[in-house]
Amino acid sequence: AGRLDTIWEKITNSRTRQIRFGQQLLKYAAVFVLAFLAAWGSLQFFPGGGADFSQVYNEIHVPYGERSEITLYDGTRVWLNSGTRLKFPLVFKADQRTVFVEGEAFFDVAKDEEKPFTVHAGQMDIRVLGTRFNVCAYPDDQELYTTLEEGVIRAGNTLTGEQVQLKPGEQAVLHLNSRKFTLGAVETSLYTSWKENMLRFENAPFSEVVKRMERWYDVKIHVDEEINTGERYTMTIKTESLREMLRLVSFTTPINYEIKENQVFIKVPD
Repeated sequence: AGRLDTIWEKITNSRTRQIRFGQQLLKYAAVFVLAFLAAWGSLQFFPGGGADFSQVYNEIHVPYGERSEITLYDGTRVWLNSGTRLKFPLVFKADQRTVFVEGEAFFDVAKDEEKPFTVHAGQMDIRVLGTRFNVCAYPDDQELYTTLEEGVIRAGNTLTGEQVQLKPGEQAVLHLNSRKFTLGAVETSLYTSWKENMLRFENAPFSEVVKRMERWYDVKIHVDEEINTGERYTMTIKTESLREMLRLVSFTTPINYEIKENQVFIKVPD
């Protein structure tokens, strides 16, 4: 029982549980309660104190249309974009810190040279000591991204074993079709502004605009085959509603649109 009390005190007093979910607090808090109960059950099952809390995982799911931020047990801050799952242990192991991401997340990793930090994101692994970077790995995407804002990271391709090292301002893209990385310089704010509740497009194709709108507003968008999808878009969305966003798109591409609950129908003008 003494070890259990110690673990619980760390959970309640550490920054790990400083979750900023607004109205979603109770829902996400339930995840931690369940994880704690699982850990408690392990202690009861192993009365000799042999429970390994690094094998007990928390999992957070952020629905489409929402964004959230948490602080992990070691002080690492994580921003989670719409439709993202984050899985991490109740307590990190003595020699490593490992988390799993499905979706998009921005990490501000607390530096600890004794414990490298690894993010498993689909077919891409990212290894760091202390740095700030974005990772985008939605399961329905054919390209996985990691974009480095500060520090140094190494991205690994689990399909081939290929590895690339990034410097600030660089982005590595893992193309699942070719099973290869490409590495290049980018404007990092285009890929990290979402954590500031801004959606930015810079010469983006219509398909990318539609995909990101679906996740941002939690809608399903149906596009008429006759719509000209060859246009490119440069714009920044802050507090605009879905209807206002569609109006902005219509300035570049003539469209008619209809919103029915969480369904959007885009057609050519009559």
